[in-house]
Amino acid sequence: MRVTTGLKKLDSMLAGGFPEKSVILLSGGPGTGKTLLGLKFMLEGSKKGEKCCYITLNENKEELIKACESVKSLNSVKKYMGKNLAIEYIPMAQSNLSMKRFIDIISSYPKIDRIVIDNVNKLLMFSESKKSYRAYFIELINSLKNAKSSLLLCETDSDEKLDSSGHESFECDGVMQLIFLELEEKPMRALVVHKMRYTNFDAKLPHELLIDNKYIRLTETKVI
Repeated sequence: MRVTTGLKKLDSMLAGGFPEKSVILLSGGPGTGKTLLGLKFMLEGSKKGEKCCYITLNENKEELIKACESVKSLNSVKKYMGKNLAIEYIPMAQSNLSMKRFIDIISSYPKIDRIVIDNVNKLLMFSESKKSYRAYFIELINSLKNAKSSLLLCETDSDEKLDSSGHESFECDGVMQLIFLELEEKPMRALVVHKMRYTNFDAKLPHELLIDNKYIRLTETKVI
């Protein structure tokens, strides 16, 4: 079974979408479009009547709704809010937040079809060590297997890195990366699939990601 992503070109590349019960890592630097793709993934599930939850450790609900208003194809997110789509903001300032507590919070949620966590690597701040973080991260991955599909957003500081120093890419079922390519007069967003279990695909080929005030869409392969 496959879970559609909200991007037709990406679904075509991945034989119909993400493998069901998979946990996918979407990494990239600031401004590459991670949050908008996460919201697009949520909206796709909401339109299908699935129960969707966007967990944010970054921007609050009002900021995410404002981001949706900047792209016409995401405007309908508000239509599903409070129905089958929830945006859960967990402030980083919570003094009692820890990896274990975060996992307990996720595990206490009722049955959810799609989950997005933005940005998951911020949980490093609440771990005793990188070793402890990785152990809890594996536990988090296992708890997310109950969902139909999960997308973990991870901010990196360079295009050479697929994840943070927590090595999240090793534990996830799939790894996608958003980068800026310097092929034209201005930097161009591109999406690269590095890993996707149970799927035959052309690895490491950058595809142009277009984001404007109307649509978010993936186009053809760009040769570097």
